[in-house]
This record gives sequence, C-alpha cells and structure tokens, in this order.
Amino acid sequence: MGRFIGCVVACLLLLPSGALAGGGELTGKITYVGSTVLTIQTGGRQVGVINALTRGARALAARAYPYVWGGGHGEAGVASIGVKGGPGYNGKRIGYDCSGAIAAVLAAAGLWPAGGPVPNDAGVIAQLRAEHLIARGPGTAPNEVTLYDHPGVHIFMNIDGRFFGTSDGGAGDPQGSPTWLDDGAPDVWSRAFKQYHFLPAVLAQRTTYGQSYTFQTTATPLLSAGAELGDRVTVGYASGRAGEMVAQTIVYAGAVTATGTVTAIAPDGSSLAITTSTGQPLTLSTSSVPALLQGVEVGDGVQVTYTPEAGGALVPHAVTIISEPVAATPPGGGISGPAQRAVTTRARRSA
Repeated sequence: MGRFIGCVVACLLLLPSGALAGGGELTGKITYVGSTVLTIQTGGRQVGVINALTRGARALAARAYPYVWGGGHGEAGVASIGVKGGPGYNGKRIGYDCSGAIAAVLAAAGLWPAGGPVPNDAGVIAQLRAEHLIARGPGTAPNEVTLYDHPGVHIFMNIDGRFFGTSDGGAGDPQGSPTWLDDGAPDVWSRAFKQYHFLPAVLAQRTTYGQSYTFQTTATPLLSAGAELGDRVTVGYASGRAGEMVAQTIVYAGAVTATGTVTAIAPDGSSLAITTSTGQPLTLSTSSVPALLQGVEVGDGVQVTYTPEAGGALVPHAVTIISEPVAATPPGGGISGPAQRAVTTRARRSA
C-alpha cells in the first residue's frame, strides 16, 4: 500500500464539488483503474500525511452522510446505497459504514487506493499490515494515528488526538454519519478493540492533497483499457441518473495518435512496427500486454494512440484496426466512440 503515497485524494463524493452537474471535462493524474471505474486526482499542494487525513475527515464530516451498512465499499471514497436489508438501506440513500468511512479518509492521505474496493474492517487491517503501514499497539503523541478495530464488528480511528468514525461501538448507529467522535470514544477502553498505529516513517512523508473524481466506465469498458497509474489525462464526462460521473472521452497528455500500416509484429508480442501514412516508421513497445495485439495482422491499417516515455520507448494506449487508411490525427489524441471495424485495446499493466 505504500505505493499509494503521493497519489493522494481528497474525500471522494458521488458528485464532487467542482464537477459540473450536467457534465464537462476534468484534468488530473490517474490514481486508480478498475474494471468499471477510473479515478483521477486534480491538482493539489504538498501537505503532511496527518494533515491530509485531517482534511479528508473534515471534508467527509461536512457532507453529513448517513450511516449505510456496506456504503463506500465498492469504490473507496464514493458514497453508495450499501447492502440490501442492512441498517440505513432504503435503495436510494447513499452513505458510508464504518470501514467505508475509514477507507475514504485513508485515501485522502494516499494510504488506500482511491476508487478501489474496500473489504470489511478486518480486511482493511490485514491489507494495511501486509503493506507494512501499521503495527500493533497505539500510536504515541504527538503525530499519532491509531486504528481501533473490533474484528467483524466495528472500526474507527484517532487522528492526532481526535477520534473519527461512524459511531461508537457495534455496527454503528443507522442515524450516525461519519464524523468526529467528540465524546471521547469510550470504546477505546474496550478489550474487544485491537489497536494498530501507523508507523512514524509513514506519517513523516509528505503527499499531495487534491480533489479526486471517480468516473464510471461500464458503458464503454475499452475507453480506459490503456490507462495506467500516473497517466495525466483529461476526461470528458456526462452526469448519470443517480448523479454519477460517466466517462465519455479520455485524452492523454502528451499522447500522439497516428495511422499507418502494420509492417511487423514480434513473435512474443513485445513490439508492433508500423509505417505511418506520412512514411514514418514507428516501433511501439507492447511487452507489458501482448494481448494488445490480439486480432492485429501484418498489412492491417491501424490507428494507434501512444505516449513517448523515458528512454525513447513508445507505449501504446490503444490500437484500433481500421477498414482503410485515414488521415493522420494531430498530437493530443483522445479516444472515443467505436472503431470502424474492430477494436483491440487492452490495459497496460499498472505499476
């Protein structure tokens, strides 16, 4: 999980402030790519991890979301309707449960992948321990961040002396929104709650605190197939019926879109060579995902969108087979709409 330091997000919302209600465009760095979602972080400034946690908790508390069992689990930091039949569920109300709220705050400091799935409370602890971010026992002031977990029942946290969670004890009060627990959090003294503190080296890091946005890609799964963590993109989106942000176009910063004819394909799928419509030879590195070349044959006319990377490698985001040669597209290419004949876009392996 330490790899998420530096890919920090503010508290994610179903329709975040700053986003246009009817749709628009947002530019940022990709922090999460899932099978049905894409999360980007817009510009922010460098802050300490504890400050980022505090700001994330403050932002979540300000929204006054209700307690919804299972809320916030599908996409970290995104309020949801939760599990049918659970406390707070009515099929429409969106909110968070205890572990969903904690994961949202952790994502605000880069300690959890924004937009990624969230397990139950014990799963959160297990993942953080596996990433060597926490250890048993309470933290030591100053600069303390401690998680309190009653496995399978409830989880809350202490951020530098102030407690935050959905409620005290049990499965949470159905009326209790994620907020600061200013009653002293009496469950701190319960033997049922195990304590885990974030390591000082983790808290000593600085990270970027900026607004994050999660887009749905269910309707156009190939749209984000070439996306990779760290890519800087501009996402064109529309607002869905439930207020969700639905990605419609993705433009990669510094990307180039070109058309040409395939002249060679490495037997092991590590590269694709084309001659562009202007006669320029290009060799694209496809070693991370040979499946990108599925269906592509020598002699095909193709359109490729790629990014020049360090060392001179040309790494493709998409390869589209076209039925006949078309004019080259200028730099800054966006990917949208269906291909004319077939699309063979696959994801690059995320770092």
